[in-house]
Amino acid sequence: MVQTLGEVGRQQPTEVKVRLVDVDVHPQPRSDAEVIEYLDEPWRRYARSGQLIRVRSTSSNYSAPGKRADSWGPNGELPGSDPAFLERQVFSDSGVDFAVLLPMTVDPRANPTHEAAMAKATNRWLADTWLSKYNAHGRYWGSISVGGGDPVTAGREIEEWAGHPHMVQAVLSPYTVEPLGRLTYHPIYEAANRHSLPVVYHVATRSAGMGLMSSVGFASYYFEHHVGYAPLAAAHLTSLIFEGVFEKFPNLKIVFVEGGCAWATPLVWRMDRQWEALRSEVPHVKRRPSEYVRDHVRFSTQPIEEPDDRSHIVRALEWGHADEILMFATDYPHWDGDYLPKQVFRGFPKPLLEKIMCENAIKLYGMPSTRRA
Repeated sequence: MVQTLGEVGRQQPTEVKVRLVDVDVHPQPRSDAEVIEYLDEPWRRYARSGQLIRVRSTSSNYSAPGKRADSWGPNGELPGSDPAFLERQVFSDSGVDFAVLLPMTVDPRANPTHEAAMAKATNRWLADTWLSKYNAHGRYWGSISVGGGDPVTAGREIEEWAGHPHMVQAVLSPYTVEPLGRLTYHPIYEAANRHSLPVVYHVATRSAGMGLMSSVGFASYYFEHHVGYAPLAAAHLTSLIFEGVFEKFPNLKIVFVEGGCAWATPLVWRMDRQWEALRSEVPHVKRRPSEYVRDHVRFSTQPIEEPDDRSHIVRALEWGHADEILMFATDYPHWDGDYLPKQVFRGFPKPLLEKIMCENAIKLYGMPSTRRA
């Protein structure tokens, strides 16, 4: 059949430019049973015996407000569990082209073997569902869940999944018993470094433990805990730099998700100044901390700081090289997500916005710059 010029002109493009990458989207199982099927024994039997899948390390934790009110599915499905509904809210409503998935099924646990088993089951579940059955469009990218309680096993888990075409990073809870730069966690970084996979720290569901403690003790309110995400990230960032992690693992990239971003600039200034004065104590730190941050560290925007004068946040982020290190995130489907990019980033110059919205994530994760229409 011969096509006319008019018919050719009306053909839809097969590829469109990627303009928005969301680096923090949380898929959820339809029920605990969906992940339990992927657990190895004896943990599958343990879960089926009535033990909650989300076993806390102690009896104390902070309760978050929950999910955004409209994220429940049309038939009452759990937020983030219905692929079609998630796609409508993330891809259609927010205009996202690619979504980086961060499952929230691996909380820190008192038993590191149980934690590692949950991580393994989560990775199997994610690969079989969101990265396969639900990913015909190719717009989902996954994270390899690992537990911090057994870093050697975590390193092996990264090795197992590093070759998966849609696994683009490893994810670890920052609620740990030691600062994340310590030798304890180096097996994780060694595996990630070998495969050039970023390691992302994402706050988990407030499981109790030392990670919840501020520098002056435990907070009374969730509000205090929530604004404390930034100091938690700052402590780990300082540890990573001064323990020499980036000298030891030159291919390693670290991503801080859901800790804000504007706080990092004055911290890095202070670290640079103190390094000049105290560098004899840390001869293994061969470069200024700010250089390590620009080369090895990335941040997500959410929950972004929002001063009354929008020019203040733009200026603060430009001082911190946001055009190189900052990536857009919604935190879907959580209550505190940043779901309206045009509103959240009003007043940002277009070149900076393009870097934050897509280009930095595309570069970090090796994503294509176009997707199927």
